[in-house]
Amino acid sequence: MAETSPPRMDMIVQRQLDVMTTGNSAYLAIFLRAVKAAGTRVRIVFAPMRSFGNRPWMSVHPEFLELSDELVVPASIRIGGRYWSLSPQVWGRFVVRAAKAIAGKLGADIKIHSYLGDPLKTREAKDVAVLVNRGAPDIAVAEYSSLGPLLDHLADVPHRSVLLHDLFSVRAEQFRANGLAPDFTEVTRAEEAQRCRASTVNFYASNNELHVLSPLLPEAQSIWLRPEPPVHAVQETDVPAHAVFLGTRHAGNIDALKHLVDDIWPLVLKQRPDAVLKVAGSICADLTPAQAETRGVELLGRVQSLESISGSPAIGLAPTRIASGVSIKVAEYLMLGMPCVVYPVALEGFLDVLDDLVVIAEGPEAYADRLVELMSDADSRKRLSIRGLAETPERLSNRELISFFKQLQVA
Repeated sequence: MAETSPPRMDMIVQRQLDVMTTGNSAYLAIFLRAVKAAGTRVRIVFAPMRSFGNRPWMSVHPEFLELSDELVVPASIRIGGRYWSLSPQVWGRFVVRAAKAIAGKLGADIKIHSYLGDPLKTREAKDVAVLVNRGAPDIAVAEYSSLGPLLDHLADVPHRSVLLHDLFSVRAEQFRANGLAPDFTEVTRAEEAQRCRASTVNFYASNNELHVLSPLLPEAQSIWLRPEPPVHAVQETDVPAHAVFLGTRHAGNIDALKHLVDDIWPLVLKQRPDAVLKVAGSICADLTPAQAETRGVELLGRVQSLESISGSPAIGLAPTRIASGVSIKVAEYLMLGMPCVVYPVALEGFLDVLDDLVVIAEGPEAYADRLVELMSDADSRKRLSIRGLAETPERLSNRELISFFKQLQVA
């Protein structure tokens, strides 16, 4: 029998990978872990200018270093563990952004546009394509639909893919529906699908977004990248029941937390004046001083060990109104043994996979009522905790994705 060699994947990115505290980094890490579990060799290729963002230096988080076999950071030099850009454009962008930051501190109304949803400029796209073609991978995966047009230049790569953990068209729709102006370039669903026209297989972090975009790309295989949250050593204690909001800083989380504190929590306090809401994560910084001083609200900041806030007395909250990708916090709550109360939007990325493991409420009044009921019902909290811990890992297993990469092995 002929021996097989492990498949090789080029992961093309256009952002810094220096932190693991954001949703987009979590999605990418989950994807790379599944790919590595299939025995695939991973090379991360950074877009030479866009990846640096507004800083001419870049670090790579240790977890991404562990998940890659090789890093390619073009037009840069590595000094002291950091990559420094050699592009005059990157340095010029840094100067402009610094000037805007100073103007903002002086009171100017400065809006910072996110370029994450914009395709690369023609020259940069061609440079990246040359690098990928030269490496001759078995599969090239572009992160975000904005990098999808790169695949047009990779015709000799057997499998071409986009990791879609944020559909910009859907995200824009949700921003508008909630009265917010998108801070990125808007595209329609048809335009977003057109960006991915050269893909042969696509990986979706959201099951809902898979069903939105895949019909517009009928020739490409579609695979759901499930969030597959880590297993925690859940700590059951006899502390009083309380609410927990866990989150990193992004528009959907910020809106959900402010809505929780301003609109839902006062209704909870009317029924339970002694109720406690613990807010954990970098999201704490986005509450105003007045919101932070709301009765019953405790700001924990970043928590070193999530197990310390786990167990059935802690009720995980996800009153999400704006969601792109999948709401990882819901899966995280379940794997921490927390009963959960959620708005339907928080479950859209899972479709119906987790519906029966959480409590669903629509609107502030219903949400407050369900939360107060759970605070008073230890048996229901325990049942939800036990079932969530038992069934979530199987429902969110990435076996399909791992199987796909194992089949890429070549003789």
